Amino acid sequence: MKKRIIEIIENLTEFKGLEKNPKIDLIEEDILDSLSFIELIAALEDEYNIEIQPTQVDADSWRSVENIAKLVKKLEEK
Repeated sequence: MKKRIIEIIENLTEFKGLEKNPKIDLIEEDILDSLSFIELIAALEDEYNIEIQPTQVDADSWRSVENIAKLVKKLEEK
């Protein structure tokens, strides 16, 4: 799952190197901006057949690939 999430983020942002450093802070390092954040939500919803309500998700869930993977896994289980 992490590998696919990395592919999605790298395709949306054109940032390379997440596989080498999956703990990088995507927000602090300006990898995810407001537009790519919305695109990421849509891509994850399509890829994993889940529904993400950004207002119901802690902002820290979006800070790293690992946190995003945990969020997706949790939403898949519902």
